[in-house]
Amino acid sequence: MHEFTDNEIVPISAISHHLYCPRQNALIHTEGVFLDNDLTVSGNIGHTFVDEEKGYDDHGIRKETSLRVYSDRYGLSGIADIVEFPTKGPPFPIDYKNGRIASWKNQEAQLCAVAICLEERLGVEVPAGAIYHVQSKKRHTVRFDEELRVITLTAVEEIRSALTSNTVPEARPGKICRRCSLQSLCLPTLGGHSRDDIFLPAASEEATTESVQKRAKKSTKKRK
Repeated sequence: MHEFTDNEIVPISAISHHLYCPRQNALIHTEGVFLDNDLTVSGNIGHTFVDEEKGYDDHGIRKETSLRVYSDRYGLSGIADIVEFPTKGPPFPIDYKNGRIASWKNQEAQLCAVAICLEERLGVEVPAGAIYHVQSKKRHTVRFDEELRVITLTAVEEIRSALTSNTVPEARPGKICRRCSLQSLCLPTLGGHSRDDIFLPAASEEATTESVQKRAKKSTKKRK
């Protein structure tokens, strides 16, 4: 079995970001930048219940919140929001997400990664879990079928490649940019800029500003 180094370990939380937008994920996990907006703030508030590491019994079912999980085989590490441990049956991971009930593949893949970690650590099959939608106060079941597992593990390798190569993908403007909290840092509508144009030492801020302004003018002329 390959022994992963620290910089090869993929954070489970990165999977959802990566499948939503590889550039967003790289800005967060490679460049270490993050900004909040109304969606992220409300999500953090709704997530408070599962942020404390604790165990308790609920109607005969043992539940663990903020449970640390990892996989030596796939080089994964993260925290499960809730894992239910029924008296009979396999563990049942649950992820808390902001918003109304809906099925998003990126969120389901993140939950699938938690299941993969549980399977490795506990030696049991984890066939399903659920995503709890805070705004709707409902949850939908996620089946960890072969298709979802392939999507999940493919994303893991793509993220690892980006982490180890220390690269940030080019921006690809689209509808998903509208509600992204990193839009002011990503500058997706400028197009053609490299990561070095934005993330430079403080001594080069003047040159950076001038460079960005020039491209902004060119972009404006093209639109005209």
